[in-house]
Amino acid sequence: MTDSTTSYEERMPDALADRCREALREGETIRIAAATDLTEELRFEERWLVVTDQRLMRFDSNGASMGNGDASIEFSDAKSAAVEELVGSGRINVVIGNEEIEVLRYTATQRAKFARIARGIDQLIKDEPVDMQGEVDRTRCGKCDRLLPEPNGICSACTNRLAMMGRIAKYALPFKGRIAMMVFLSLLFTLAELGPPYIMRYIIDDVLVADVDAREDALTFLYYLIGAFAFVRLGSYVLEIFRDRLSVWLGGRVIVSVREDLYENLSRLSMKFYNKRQVGSLISRVSNDTESMMWFLVDGVPYIITNLLLMVGILVLLFITSWQLTLLVLIPIPLLVTGGWFFWIRLIRAFRTKYYRWGKLVGLAGEMLSSVRVVKTFVQEKREMRRFRSSNEGVFRGDYESEKEAAVFFSTVSMLTSSGLILVWYYGGSAIIDDSFTLGALMMFIAYLWMLYEPLRWFGELNTWSSRAMSGAEKVFEIVDTPAETEDRDVPVEMNDVKGEVKFSDVVFAYEAGKPVLHDINLHVQPGEMIGLVGKSGSGKTTMTNLLCRFYDIDDGGLKIDGVPIRDISLKDLRRQIGVVLQDSYFFSGSVAENIRYSSPDASFEQIMRAARTANAHDFICAKPDGYDTQIGENGKELSGGEKQRIAIARAIIHDPRILILDEATSSVDTHTEKLIQEAIANLVKGRTTFAIAHRLSTLRRADRLVVLDAGRIVETGTHAELLGMKGHFYRMVETQRASTAVMAVGGGRNDPHSGANGHTS
Repeated sequence: MTDSTTSYEERMPDALADRCREALREGETIRIAAATDLTEELRFEERWLVVTDQRLMRFDSNGASMGNGDASIEFSDAKSAAVEELVGSGRINVVIGNEEIEVLRYTATQRAKFARIARGIDQLIKDEPVDMQGEVDRTRCGKCDRLLPEPNGICSACTNRLAMMGRIAKYALPFKGRIAMMVFLSLLFTLAELGPPYIMRYIIDDVLVADVDAREDALTFLYYLIGAFAFVRLGSYVLEIFRDRLSVWLGGRVIVSVREDLYENLSRLSMKFYNKRQVGSLISRVSNDTESMMWFLVDGVPYIITNLLLMVGILVLLFITSWQLTLLVLIPIPLLVTGGWFFWIRLIRAFRTKYYRWGKLVGLAGEMLSSVRVVKTFVQEKREMRRFRSSNEGVFRGDYESEKEAAVFFSTVSMLTSSGLILVWYYGGSAIIDDSFTLGALMMFIAYLWMLYEPLRWFGELNTWSSRAMSGAEKVFEIVDTPAETEDRDVPVEMNDVKGEVKFSDVVFAYEAGKPVLHDINLHVQPGEMIGLVGKSGSGKTTMTNLLCRFYDIDDGGLKIDGVPIRDISLKDLRRQIGVVLQDSYFFSGSVAENIRYSSPDASFEQIMRAARTANAHDFICAKPDGYDTQIGENGKELSGGEKQRIAIARAIIHDPRILILDEATSSVDTHTEKLIQEAIANLVKGRTTFAIAHRLSTLRRADRLVVLDAGRIVETGTHAELLGMKGHFYRMVETQRASTAVMAVGGGRNDPHSGANGHTS
């Protein structure tokens, strides 16, 4: 996608790009360029749609014009554009005069992209403002044209590793003093590490192979050398402890900041984002991916500093000792560097695949554990085991491939370092025989050689660590950089005193592009009015309330609260004024009081009890051994369905909203409790704008108006009595429910909470 907010351009083949440049008129600008995967004859083949501000054109990938007759369609001749969904495919049609012309075909996998593109074409035809930014899911990288791991994701092949490292380093900037201290400790540690081989040289040459006449002086010198050796080793030990403790603190603090940014952005992202991703996969990013980054910072970065300093110090000492022998030592190094770069690329790919499969495995496990009741109910344990086994096998293959690459690299490094050691022994031994080199110097040289090769060998392991860290960082920063799809304006409208007027104007909305679930919704709700939303499952009732809470943004039309467009209102102010009781409310691990207080953290205990009494929850709470301090477990597993609903209502009551949403708020209670809650709700809704959703129509008798939805459209509006008099959709729903209740009663359902008074009062 280009930087322009009114364009969408996929990377075109060179031949096609040249052809488009030739075809453009003076002043004409490309607004949309997209590839489809299906021809008009339903063959799998690439075709291109190029849309300018004046017309649309169709080409094959080589730039040849396609289509029946003239491949160019002028917007001045067209009236509109829209998609038509077919079985397994779809097409974009443009209306010219009274004729509908097919523009292109696409498979079902491209439905979302072309539904939004068709909308953009329609806006261009009608000379309306076009805003395609964030609209069309990108499935390919704009630079290299590779398939992205997920829509709108990042292309790992085009990720700048140095930029990624720099970004991680920015999190360490607040700790400059500790970083300087770690570098200083690393310098002292390096000097201490260089000492032992140098001392060993004098022990061999001036003590062990000294002349017989100098034995007494040599013995005294040996004591001094051993003392110096012990002092250096002890100093190295102490410095390493302090350096490692400091690096663990720094790495941990950096990752704390990264996790906070990651978690903060996860909390801001829209429901559309979560609809496309597994929760387990996101948890893997918070845990596994940040963990791989942390251990790179804790183990990798300090050793990079230390070993770079060691390499410089060792090379200086080796050149001073024998520059000829040093040049021989350096022969394998270019091969090590070249091989390291080659394996770096392969390891990055291997670890990217590995962690992607790990995320899928965690997501699958989380999905199964969350739905374990359903799995057991339908005896699908073996099926879930097969799914897990297949995913687990994929993780094994990812682990094996990555570790196989690492094993090959380390074995190659060992072979190359051994070749360097062979050269040193040959030429060094020859020099000792010729009396041009001492045994102590040779042993010092070999010791430094191992110290030089070890960092080089370790840098291979650094490849592994950094590959893991970069793979994790890519996925972490992808989430951090994902813009919230429902954000405040630069200067949002603050609304601390909402009256509760709500107006839907020609609202259109789709969870998935090309499949609208709401069509041309028009509804004007006065402050304090209670609206009952009625309709079959999937008719759009809950979707309307989701838009009101701005969990999603409308695709077209207008939605206003107190005359202010909902997108202009501060999200904080908007949601502070809305209270929601869901059909399946979520509860946090903690006490009953903490869950009621969740919507208003500063509420007093008296306010909590008052809200509980209003929701008819006080009596059952007091009947529990610990009363309001009773621990309810994860998602309220210690509570019954009716108890959960009443606590959810108490949570909404204590929030004291101006707009109230009741989504099947009494669906999980028996008839007696439902009656008590209905009385509490009747008091609660006074002076508040209320949207109530219920399948049991008896719960909506007190609504000022009922709005009947069918297939995403409002088909009837009126009071309970008015709608019955129409004998339309609502009347048929009432009759169906009454007949169903009668059947249940005949079958012995007298005590069923859905029978009896519920059916007859509809």
